[in-house]
Amino acid sequence: MRSEARLIFGQPDITNSNFTESQLDTWANEFYRYACVSLGSIPITARLYTTAATISLNTNTISIDHAKLLSMPGSKWVTLEIIDLSDLHALDPDWENTATGIPSRLVRTGTFTARLYPAPNAANTQAEGLKTHGLEIPSSLSADTDKPDLPLHIQDIAPHWMAYRAFSRLGNDERAKTEFIFVQGIMKQQKQAAVQFSAGRGWKWQGARISADTLW
Repeated sequence: MRSEARLIFGQPDITNSNFTESQLDTWANEFYRYACVSLGSIPITARLYTTAATISLNTNTISIDHAKLLSMPGSKWVTLEIIDLSDLHALDPDWENTATGIPSRLVRTGTFTARLYPAPNAANTQAEGLKTHGLEIPSSLSADTDKPDLPLHIQDIAPHWMAYRAFSRLGNDERAKTEFIFVQGIMKQQKQAAVQFSAGRGWKWQGARISADTLW
């Protein structure tokens, strides 16, 4: 991706360039995060949490799409309904005082916090008793052998994003705009192919779309 980006912005010689490999890594990871949020479906990550009244979500969390509780008695995984705090207020205005029991809902309360409703009783307070599947910001690419967890046709767009950032830094606004519009257009075309296997996903934090006209 770095080599291809350098060809696009015309600085293939690393030793005679305005930008280090480390800077290109930064832009590659910027695109990686942008693509994951824009596609809204990949990579999908499974997490296990200790069941408690309040859950501290992994700080890479973007969305929780499915949640299950290891319910007691019976030791069976049961699906939880995922709602937000406004839904909980409508469902039970006095939810803070609701008796503990077997949770039936996972409630988003903050960017990286959630709670079980009702709060779990003693039998249902257990390590790894909550299982979630959802979208997370991926680990950054750093080693030359690292590969983004994205379909190949989405990986192919990364050098153009990196070139867009390079042209912007070089003050070539026209070329930067061209590369940005190209990235936006290809992402729009390819999104359906990348996410068609996962329709009907819910509870997401989605980044705002930025048009080229807002940057120039």
